[in-house]
This record gives sequence, structure tokens and C-alpha cells, in this order.
Amino acid sequence: MSVVRLKLVVVVVVATAAVLVFREPLRRALFERAALDNPAPSPEVISDLIEHAANPPAALLEAWNTGKIGDREVAICEVSTLFPTRQPLPAPIESLVLSAALDPDLSVRETALGILRERRDPALAALAVEQLKDADQQVRLLGLNCLKQAAPAVGAPCAAALLNDPDPAVLGMSVKLLERWSGESFGVKLADTVQVDNQTNGLLEFQAAGVTRIEAAAAKARSWWSAHQPEYPPVKLDVPPAAFAVRRIVPAPDFTLRTLEGREVRLADYRGRVVLINFWATWCSACVAEIPALVALQKQHPDNLVILGVSLDLVPAEDATPAARNLTAAARQQIREKVARAVKVRGINYPVLLDERDEAGGRYNGGELPTTVIVDARGNARRRFIGSRSLAVFEAMIAEASANSTNATAIASAGAESRQPATKHEGGRAGP
Repeated sequence: MSVVRLKLVVVVVVATAAVLVFREPLRRALFERAALDNPAPSPEVISDLIEHAANPPAALLEAWNTGKIGDREVAICEVSTLFPTRQPLPAPIESLVLSAALDPDLSVRETALGILRERRDPALAALAVEQLKDADQQVRLLGLNCLKQAAPAVGAPCAAALLNDPDPAVLGMSVKLLERWSGESFGVKLADTVQVDNQTNGLLEFQAAGVTRIEAAAAKARSWWSAHQPEYPPVKLDVPPAAFAVRRIVPAPDFTLRTLEGREVRLADYRGRVVLINFWATWCSACVAEIPALVALQKQHPDNLVILGVSLDLVPAEDATPAARNLTAAARQQIREKVARAVKVRGINYPVLLDERDEAGGRYNGGELPTTVIVDARGNARRRFIGSRSLAVFEAMIAEASANSTNATAIASAGAESRQPATKHEGGRAGP
């Protein structure tokens, strides 16, 4: 019996020691798994998970590969934290950044291109040129910003190609950059290319006089370019195959919310049609300003497009007081009535859903308003961006998502091709 008891004591001692030794790693592993399994963890949690992991680069890649919008945004931001500018990026991380420069999420694109710009990456020019082909004026502006330090031989033809752009900001920046690269002056001022506050509606708008000067300067620039274009022979820019190696389709996370009338709406129920999810609030002036464009868009596409307006009026701000975070039933009802009045006054002709617990907003990182996500017929997020857009831009995006719905495997195929024996890769359209 003494031998048996001795063995039992030894087992207990060893087990206790193991618990003491491995308690923290075990706790950490459970924390990491819970965070990655959470459909909408806070950015701070994912950031902490990556930075304090035993292998931070591997943790960064794991967060990126979850496919969740919030995790991916944190992962791309953590690249600069883990790898200072002068430190080379490991091959998997470099491929991730190159891929992110063509991402459906505009926030991810901006961060990735910023990383490449800080590192003076040779792929930046080719990836910047891809942005100039996009239907979204904000993406074109992003591309122009990334080309500011390019050589005239590269930059001048790019700016000249946008001298008929319909957006005043893109047109104005193209003229200003062409002035820099050519040494000419076409008569546009930097102030003309900047939007100013409209004192009536509180929105940023271009001044009519500034737009007139931009258009006149663009006409002069076009005339100059027609005479000097032969001095700028085409420069071949190829997007590195690594930019396509880790591209993945981004699934749109499902959610179920109720309309103002109490009807349940589930995103997955609209599979087979393009869905535009617009996160908004009645107090957001930019949100309210783009409602007429969304109303017109729904009228023009009654059969092949579903617009879901997700109201975040009931979601408290991050810096909200305890009282604001713990609304009474009466206060919540008042907010619902306010949203209902806005729907009626604005003539909204698409379902408006109440996201009372930030369920959908958290999954789509929709806190900065307005945030819009375009989901194709197969349930994949094709675009995510912050800020209002015009009807024409929305139309182009919907057409793009409709076309992409029939080619849902295109990204995966591109990734497979990039792993074949290396060949020279022509840069193509960068649309999501």
C-alpha cells in the first residue's frame, strides 16, 4: 500500500507542477482561440493577441486568414508595428501586404499602400497605377497620392490619362501633379482642389468657382499633353505575382436584424442577389446626404439589388457616458421613432434595420459612418469603404459586383496561377 500511495503522491505532485508551469501558456492559448472564434472581437484584443504571441508573425497571418473584416484590418496595421521600416519583411508578410494593396476593403488598401510607400517598395508604382483604373474616385485619389514621388516618365502619363476624370478632386490633383512633372503651370491653385464646409448642410463640397478653374486648367493640360506626349514613351509596370499569391475571397459575415416594423431580416436570405449594406445614423450628416443616391439606386435596380440600411442610432459611442450606454426602454423607443421619422421624411424605399447591440456593425467594423459594404450574389464582400459616394459611382460598383458574381473563383484561380513556374505578369484591373 505504501508503494501505491507513493506513486499517487508523485502523480499528484507532477500534475500540480505541470499546471503551475503551463498555466499561463494554457490560459494564453485559450484566450487566443476565444478571440479568433469571436465573430466581432475588439481591435484591441486582436492587436494584443498578435503582439504578445509566442510567434507574432504567425499570429498576424492567422488573424488575417480568419477572413473577418476586423481581424484583417488589425493584422495589416500590425505589420508596421512588428517590422520597422528598415527591417525587411518576411516573404509571407510581404505577399500579404502586396495582396492587401488590391483588397476589397479600402481601409486595408490604404494601410497596405502606406506601408509600401514608407518602404519605397519597387512594386508601389505598378500597384498605384492599378488604383487609377477603379470606379471609385477615392481609390483613384489614393493611387495618385502614391505616385507623387514617382519619376516624371512614370507619373506624367498616369496624370494625363485622368485629365477627363469626372471627379473634381481627381481632376484637380491630376493637373497639379502634371504641373510638377512637366514644369509647366496650367493655372489651378491647390485651394481649388480642396472641398470646404457648406455652412447650410455641414457637408464638404467643392466651390463652383474652383471647379470652373480646375476644368479650365485641365483643358490647358490636355492641350499641352497632346503636343508633348511623344516625350514620354510608355513605361511597362508589372504587378508582382506575389500580389495575387495570397488573395482570398472575403466572405460577408451573416447577421439577422429586425426592421422598424419588427420583421426579421437575415443577410443570407438574399443569396443570389447583390446586396448593398449601408451603415448609417440619423445624426450623421454625410449618411443623410447620400440617402437620395441610395433611393435612386434602389429604384433603378428593383430586381437585382437589395439595399439594407443598418441604423446604428442605438449603438452608444465609444466615449459615451454610463447613462448613454444604459438607455431606458422609453429612451430606446424614442430613438426608434426618430429613425422611423427619418425614413418617412427621406422617402427611403429599402429596408432599414435596427442594430441595437452592434451585432452587424461590429462584424463589418461599421463604426465610422457612413460605411458601405457591397456583397455579391454568392455572399462575398466585393467592396467595403467609408464615406458617401455618388449615384454614378454606386452604379459602377453594382455592375462590377454583378459581373464578379459569375466569377467567384477568379481570385482563387489567380492564386493558383501565381504558384506556377514564374512568368512575366501583366498588371490588370484591380477591382475587388
